[in-house]
Amino acid sequence: MWTGDWWWETQRRLPQGSTVAPVILASDKTELSRFKGDKNAWPVYLSIGNLSKEVRRQPTRHGSVLLGYLPVSNLESFDDNSLARHRLFHYCMRSV
Repeated sequence: MWTGDWWWETQRRLPQGSTVAPVILASDKTELSRFKGDKNAWPVYLSIGNLSKEVRRQPTRHGSVLLGYLPVSNLESFDDNSLARHRLFHYCMRSV
């Protein structure tokens, strides 16, 4: 992310002392071990692209912040790649 020509060109356009700070939102299903049964959650994390992925991916380095959780459901009425499933995901992300 921070090695390309786009980065340097954008940085040149900013006022002196400013910097590019890309926002990264990430979510990935995880199983909750403190609950009985097959409980899952979709945590949503916020980070910035100025941090290397090694820092962002190590919880002990505090390179990302938990914003919230997306609701988990079987959604059996939706196909995996249906438009309705994508709309529901984006509706939930807007709420977070």
